[in-house]
Amino acid sequence: MNELIKSISKKEWIFLALVIAGVILITAVPYLYGYFTAPPGTVYSGLHYLTPGDTNVFMSMIEQAKQGRITFLNLYTSEPQHEILTNPLWLTVGWLGKIFKMSNLLTLHVARSIWAAIFIFVIFLLLAYLFKDPQKRKWFLVFIIFASGLGVFFNPILFDVNNLYEHPTDTWVVESVTFLTLYHSPHLIASLTLLVLTFLLMLLAFEKDQIRYSLGAGIATFFLLWFHPFNGPTVYAVLGVYLLFIFWKNKKIIWSHVKHYLILCALPVPIVLYLFLTAQADWVTRQWEKQNILPSPSVWMYLIGYGLLLPLVVVGLWITFKKVNNKGIFIISWLLCSSLLIYVPVSFQRRMSEGLHVPIAILAGLGFLYLIKRINDKSKNNNIYIYGLIIGALVFLPLTNIQILGQDIWLYANKKTLPYYLTKTEIEAMNWLKQNVGRQQIIFSSYYMGNFIPAYTGRIVWIGHGPQTIDLLEKYEINDWFWQSDLEVQAKNDLLINNNIDYVYYGRKEKEKGDYNPATKKYLQEVYTNPDVQIYKLL
Repeated sequence: MNELIKSISKKEWIFLALVIAGVILITAVPYLYGYFTAPPGTVYSGLHYLTPGDTNVFMSMIEQAKQGRITFLNLYTSEPQHEILTNPLWLTVGWLGKIFKMSNLLTLHVARSIWAAIFIFVIFLLLAYLFKDPQKRKWFLVFIIFASGLGVFFNPILFDVNNLYEHPTDTWVVESVTFLTLYHSPHLIASLTLLVLTFLLMLLAFEKDQIRYSLGAGIATFFLLWFHPFNGPTVYAVLGVYLLFIFWKNKKIIWSHVKHYLILCALPVPIVLYLFLTAQADWVTRQWEKQNILPSPSVWMYLIGYGLLLPLVVVGLWITFKKVNNKGIFIISWLLCSSLLIYVPVSFQRRMSEGLHVPIAILAGLGFLYLIKRINDKSKNNNIYIYGLIIGALVFLPLTNIQILGQDIWLYANKKTLPYYLTKTEIEAMNWLKQNVGRQQIIFSSYYMGNFIPAYTGRIVWIGHGPQTIDLLEKYEINDWFWQSDLEVQAKNDLLINNNIDYVYYGRKEKEKGDYNPATKKYLQEVYTNPDVQIYKLL
């Protein structure tokens, strides 16, 4: 590892620092715009177009950690649950916010920026291991971080509000494109970082036959599976297939490689058992896992999502096969396994697209540099064609990423209300809940506000998030019925009692949903009020 780090020149370190600074700044632009253009009397919520419902879930875990909790509750469902689930990623992020007294949203983005810097450093180490040429390393890093597909062109044609999955992946599957991962959340960046680090350490273990590297890879995988177990199949499939190819190439089993692979398999066993026993012990956790269904879109959406990279990948594969070595075999193994895993019949298919963009970008980079070399060798006006090819790549490859950033800026500029902005009175009401509602007490609200309340209070709601609210569809219908009219008074009282509801949140979204008037109900007592929100306690 020391030799690897020393192989990176001073110019490369400067380049790496500039890339890190650029990525942090670029990905922060929409969020900063949203924050600084908040209308008077409102607060920027931090939600954005990509998986908006999840941002509040992240902040709810940050809030729980800031309140001193080591184990986490699913705050988005009211069923009794055991407090036995912990998450090292969100625990450390919450501690970061607590130590530096930052808001949950600021904590989220500081952690996102820190992990983005760590990822770029780690992926550059992998590139330094795979390629000696500094120019290749730089180009491949740019491809990995900034390249997208053709979704910017095809999504307006293919977009169907009734078919959420059949859209080009570079417009919505945050795991499938590195830039979207860096823009989205620290937990995805951290998981991708540990995935890459595991691969790097295992390649060093195989090459140097030193146990410290496979031990390091096993520890990295231990923490990876602890907070993001979806990456497990990728880790073991890629390295397993890589070993099979190596054994086939050498026409023998290399037992030292098997030893290191077994170490990698053994070290994460305790955390796998912990996760399994946690799910067995807690019904809510099991139901949450069952509801967290993440199917992959059709193969055409992935092809569009990687767009112009794919023809370059074909060229890159041709170059790699021409002179096959162990490093090339690893890249091919990664591409092959990740491409197949996204359609393995499991509930979290889409999650396994994480990391696929890396070998695609590397092979596309190889193809791109090969085309430049061919132009340089064959054409008299080579400079014109080379500059044209470079400019074309720099303009077209990141276009969907640019569209994603611009889309959020447009939303913040034109949608000056929920979900992008909360009123200060709503924040005040949630602060009251945080100070006055017990940790095990349950708050009833609309689904919409139920998504926000845990993020700002660390308290439980009856409904508020797709996978995490148990029996969501049934609860959604009941919730609509509750707010729709001021009739069936006794039935609504029974609903609150039977679901162990302690407080009713009554704000603008609840008022918009119907004519229900909690002020006239004898079973409710108003305990908080401001111009926009009233909170009632169930008597």
